[in-house]
Amino acid sequence: MINKILFLLFLTSCLFSSGSGGSWFESWLYPDTGLFFWSVITFLIVFVILRWKAWGPLMQALDNREAQIRDSLNKAEKITQEQEKSTRKNEALLSQAREEARGIVTQAKEAGEKLKIKLEEDGHTKYNELLSNATDQIETEKKKALNDIKKMVVEIAINASEKVIKRNLNNEDNKKMIQDTVDSFNQKN
Repeated sequence: MINKILFLLFLTSCLFSSGSGGSWFESWLYPDTGLFFWSVITFLIVFVILRWKAWGPLMQALDNREAQIRDSLNKAEKITQEQEKSTRKNEALLSQAREEARGIVTQAKEAGEKLKIKLEEDGHTKYNELLSNATDQIETEKKKALNDIKKMVVEIAINASEKVIKRNLNNEDNKKMIQDTVDSFNQKN
Protein backbone atom coordinates (compact mmCIF):
# COMPACT_ATOMS: atom_id res chain seq x y z
CA MET A 1 0.00 0.00 0.00
CA ILE A 2 2.79 2.42 0.92
CA ASN A 3 4.69 1.29 -2.15
CA LYS A 4 1.75 2.29 -4.32
CA ILE A 5 1.55 5.71 -2.68
CA LEU A 6 5.27 6.31 -3.21
CA PHE A 7 5.05 5.15 -6.79
CA LEU A 8 2.14 7.52 -7.44
CA LEU A 9 4.05 10.44 -5.90
CA PHE A 10 7.11 9.61 -7.97
CA LEU A 11 5.06 9.30 -11.13
CA THR A 12 3.23 12.61 -10.58
CA SER A 13 6.46 14.42 -9.78
CA CYS A 14 8.04 13.10 -12.95
CA LEU A 15 5.11 14.15 -15.05
CA PHE A 16 4.91 17.66 -13.65
CA SER A 17 8.64 18.30 -13.54
CA SER A 18 9.38 17.65 -17.18
CA GLY A 19 8.36 21.19 -18.23
CA SER A 20 11.19 23.12 -16.51
CA GLY A 21 13.94 21.85 -18.77
CA GLY A 22 16.36 20.52 -16.17
CA SER A 23 17.38 17.03 -15.42
CA TRP A 24 15.23 14.89 -13.31
CA PHE A 25 17.86 14.99 -10.58
CA GLU A 26 17.68 18.76 -10.36
CA SER A 27 13.90 18.60 -10.22
CA TRP A 28 14.20 16.46 -7.14
CA LEU A 29 16.79 18.67 -5.47
CA TYR A 30 15.17 21.99 -6.27
CA PRO A 31 11.46 21.82 -5.66
CA ASP A 32 9.09 23.49 -8.00
CA THR A 33 6.12 25.25 -6.43
CA GLY A 34 3.61 23.89 -8.92
CA LEU A 35 4.98 20.42 -8.54
CA PHE A 36 4.87 20.76 -4.81
CA PHE A 37 1.29 21.96 -4.98
CA TRP A 38 0.17 19.09 -7.20
CA SER A 39 2.05 16.59 -5.08
CA VAL A 40 0.25 17.76 -1.95
CA ILE A 41 -3.12 17.71 -3.72
CA THR A 42 -2.39 14.21 -5.10
CA PHE A 43 -1.30 13.08 -1.68
CA LEU A 44 -4.46 14.45 -0.07
CA ILE A 45 -6.68 12.86 -2.71
CA VAL A 46 -4.92 9.51 -2.31
CA PHE A 47 -5.07 9.93 1.46
CA VAL A 48 -8.85 10.65 1.40
CA ILE A 49 -9.50 7.73 -0.96
CA LEU A 50 -7.38 5.40 1.16
CA ARG A 51 -9.02 6.61 4.33
CA TRP A 52 -12.45 6.21 2.83
CA LYS A 53 -11.95 2.87 1.06
CA ALA A 54 -9.09 1.19 2.92
CA TRP A 55 -8.55 2.78 6.33
CA GLY A 56 -12.17 2.48 7.56
CA PRO A 57 -12.65 -1.17 6.60
CA LEU A 58 -9.11 -1.98 7.78
CA MET A 59 -9.70 -0.34 11.17
CA GLN A 60 -13.11 -1.98 11.41
CA ALA A 61 -11.56 -5.39 10.61
CA LEU A 62 -8.85 -4.74 13.24
CA ASP A 63 -11.49 -3.67 15.77
CA ASN A 64 -13.55 -6.76 14.98
CA ARG A 65 -10.46 -8.94 15.32
CA GLU A 66 -9.58 -7.23 18.59
CA ALA A 67 -13.12 -7.84 19.87
CA GLN A 68 -12.94 -11.50 18.82
CA ILE A 69 -9.60 -11.93 20.56
CA ARG A 70 -10.91 -10.17 23.68
CA ASP A 71 -14.03 -12.39 23.66
CA SER A 72 -11.89 -15.48 23.14
CA LEU A 73 -9.62 -14.46 26.01
CA ASN A 74 -12.65 -13.81 28.25
CA LYS A 75 -14.14 -17.15 27.30
CA ALA A 76 -10.80 -18.87 27.90
CA GLU A 77 -10.52 -17.17 31.29
CA LYS A 78 -14.07 -18.21 32.20
CA ILE A 79 -13.37 -21.77 31.07
CA THR A 80 -10.15 -21.77 33.09
CA GLN A 81 -12.01 -20.54 36.17
CA GLU A 82 -14.74 -23.14 35.64
CA GLN A 83 -12.12 -25.85 35.22
CA GLU A 84 -10.41 -24.73 38.42
CA LYS A 85 -13.76 -24.83 40.25
CA SER A 86 -14.49 -28.22 38.71
CA THR A 87 -11.03 -29.46 39.66
CA ARG A 88 -11.46 -28.29 43.26
CA LYS A 89 -14.92 -29.83 43.36
CA ASN A 90 -13.63 -33.10 41.89
CA GLU A 91 -10.75 -33.14 44.38
CA ALA A 92 -13.20 -32.60 47.23
CA LEU A 93 -15.43 -35.38 45.93
CA LEU A 94 -12.42 -37.65 45.47
CA SER A 95 -11.26 -36.90 49.00
CA GLN A 96 -14.73 -37.57 50.34
CA ALA A 97 -14.93 -40.83 48.36
CA ARG A 98 -11.56 -41.91 49.77
CA GLU A 99 -12.76 -41.19 53.31
CA GLU A 100 -15.95 -43.13 52.66
CA ALA A 101 -13.93 -46.01 51.24
CA ARG A 102 -11.70 -46.01 54.33
CA GLY A 103 -14.80 -46.01 56.51
CA ILE A 104 -16.32 -48.88 54.55
CA VAL A 105 -13.08 -50.87 54.77
CA THR A 106 -12.89 -50.21 58.53
CA GLN A 107 -16.52 -51.24 58.98
CA ALA A 108 -15.95 -54.36 56.87
CA LYS A 109 -12.92 -55.29 58.99
CA GLU A 110 -14.87 -54.74 62.20
CA ALA A 111 -17.81 -56.75 60.86
CA GLY A 112 -15.40 -59.48 59.77
CA GLU A 113 -13.80 -59.59 63.21
CA LYS A 114 -17.21 -59.69 64.90
CA LEU A 115 -18.34 -62.45 62.55
CA LYS A 116 -15.13 -64.36 63.20
CA ILE A 117 -15.56 -64.07 66.97
CA LYS A 118 -19.24 -65.05 66.72
CA LEU A 119 -18.42 -68.04 64.52
CA GLU A 120 -15.69 -69.10 66.93
CA GLU A 121 -18.07 -68.78 69.87
CA ASP A 122 -20.79 -70.65 67.98
CA GLY A 123 -18.24 -73.29 67.03
CA HIS A 124 -17.11 -73.69 70.64
CA THR A 125 -20.72 -73.78 71.80
CA LYS A 126 -21.62 -76.36 69.17
CA TYR A 127 -18.47 -78.36 70.00
CA ASN A 128 -19.28 -78.31 73.72
CA GLU A 129 -22.89 -79.23 72.99
CA LEU A 130 -21.87 -82.12 70.74
CA LEU A 131 -19.27 -83.22 73.29
CA SER A 132 -21.85 -83.08 76.09
CA ASN A 133 -24.38 -84.99 73.99
CA ALA A 134 -21.77 -87.56 73.04
CA THR A 135 -20.67 -87.92 76.67
CA ASP A 136 -24.29 -88.30 77.81
CA GLN A 137 -24.96 -90.81 75.04
CA ILE A 138 -21.80 -92.74 75.91
CA GLU A 139 -22.80 -92.72 79.59
CA THR A 140 -26.32 -93.92 78.72
CA GLU A 141 -24.99 -96.62 76.44
CA LYS A 142 -22.46 -97.61 79.10
CA LYS A 143 -25.20 -97.93 81.75
CA LYS A 144 -27.36 -99.84 79.33
CA ALA A 145 -24.48 -102.14 78.50
CA LEU A 146 -23.68 -102.63 82.19
CA ASN A 147 -27.33 -103.37 82.93
CA ASP A 148 -27.40 -105.85 80.06
CA ILE A 149 -24.20 -107.45 81.36
CA LYS A 150 -25.64 -107.58 84.90
CA LYS A 151 -28.82 -109.21 83.61
CA MET A 152 -26.80 -111.71 81.63
CA VAL A 153 -24.56 -112.44 84.62
CA VAL A 154 -27.60 -112.81 86.88
CA GLU A 155 -29.25 -115.15 84.38
CA ILE A 156 -26.08 -117.17 83.98
CA ALA A 157 -25.62 -117.24 87.74
CA ILE A 158 -29.21 -118.26 88.28
CA ASN A 159 -28.99 -120.96 85.64
CA ALA A 160 -25.72 -122.19 87.03
CA SER A 161 -27.11 -121.99 90.58
CA GLU A 162 -30.13 -123.95 89.60
CA LYS A 163 -28.03 -126.64 88.09
CA VAL A 164 -25.66 -126.69 91.06
CA ILE A 165 -28.47 -126.54 93.57
CA LYS A 166 -30.42 -129.32 91.90
CA ARG A 167 -27.46 -131.59 92.09
CA ASN A 168 -26.08 -130.65 95.52
CA LEU A 169 -29.03 -129.73 97.62
CA ASN A 170 -31.37 -132.07 99.26
CA ASN A 171 -34.49 -131.32 101.25
CA GLU A 172 -32.69 -130.47 104.45
CA ASP A 173 -30.37 -128.07 102.71
CA ASN A 174 -33.34 -126.43 100.98
CA LYS A 175 -35.12 -125.95 104.31
CA LYS A 176 -32.01 -124.52 105.92
CA MET A 177 -31.44 -122.07 102.99
CA ILE A 178 -35.04 -120.89 103.14
CA GLN A 179 -34.77 -120.40 106.86
CA ASP A 180 -31.51 -118.36 106.49
CA THR A 181 -33.06 -116.16 103.82
CA VAL A 182 -36.15 -115.47 105.91
CA ASP A 183 -33.98 -114.68 108.95
CA SER A 184 -31.78 -112.27 106.96
CA PHE A 185 -34.88 -110.58 105.57
CA ASN A 186 -36.33 -110.14 109.01
CA GLN A 187 -33.11 -108.65 110.32
CA LYS A 188 -32.97 -106.04 107.57
CA ASN A 189 -36.50 -104.93 108.09
